[in-house]
Amino acid sequence: MEPKICLALGGGAARGLAHLGVLKVLEDAKIPIHMISGTSLGAMMGGLYATYPDAVYWMDRTEEFINNFISGKTRLDFLRKIEQRDLNDRGFFGDMATLIRKSFFWGVTATSSAFIGEEEYRNFMYPLIPDISVDQTKIPFSCVATDIRNGKRIMYTKGSLRTAISASCALPGIFPPVRDNGMVLVDGGWVERVPILCGREMGADIVIGVDVSGAVEKFEVESGLDIILRADAVTRIYLNDILASKADLLIHPAVETTCWADFSNPKEMYKQGEIAASEKLKQIQDIIRRATLQKKTFADQVRSLTDRIIDALIGR
Repeated sequence: MEPKICLALGGGAARGLAHLGVLKVLEDAKIPIHMISGTSLGAMMGGLYATYPDAVYWMDRTEEFINNFISGKTRLDFLRKIEQRDLNDRGFFGDMATLIRKSFFWGVTATSSAFIGEEEYRNFMYPLIPDISVDQTKIPFSCVATDIRNGKRIMYTKGSLRTAISASCALPGIFPPVRDNGMVLVDGGWVERVPILCGREMGADIVIGVDVSGAVEKFEVESGLDIILRADAVTRIYLNDILASKADLLIHPAVETTCWADFSNPKEMYKQGEIAASEKLKQIQDIIRRATLQKKTFADQVRSLTDRIIDALIGR
């Protein structure tokens, strides 16, 4: 009896493009993926793959889409300029430019629900996502979002795929919350950055997690707001470490230094995903072999017990 394998793809914004590299390696190695769970961009990449399981196809489609999108001036490009560590920005004028950008960002988010408007967010998300229900994907799929109205973790297994993925990717303050059936939904990373628990709830015997989160940066106290944001980040990091420990295996692509808003080099993200998955391939195969043997042994024991019960009932 074959164990059921779930690939749990974590959040990390642009770093989540590495998931396609991981999927390509597993696909080429003929590792069976029976179900996929996703958070944030992991929900996007996992959801796309679940509708049409061909990693190279989605690499090409995603790269083409990103190139078309970032060729225009968008607020996502503005955010990338704020966040990136660019040597050219050092010095007084560079510091002033960054300060002005950040002031503008906080000014916008203080007076509206998000920096990116709803229409721009839909234009960014919808073109790639098939207009189908979550339960119509070829590979069973689920994703996680956070209901800030009711304080709940939401696991999508049905309903609009576009709505589910958009909700899971709705980074607070950056993208607008998604309203669905009375819920106000934001990024699933606030409750389950790598959706290991989600995979278990789907019925997986083996959960392989892919963590593309950023590096924990050195912290220096500058203001009360900085302390609040850092405390929130520490909580999420601690929660993620607890949940990630429940995976049978974790894959860590080397993308932690990539800016979360930098979608300019998808090929490099794919490459890092491939490298990380290739390094873990033997371990994955060993885990599958052990799980298969355990399930076979258990099945044999059940059959043996059943035979003994039948023998006793018919008086053999």
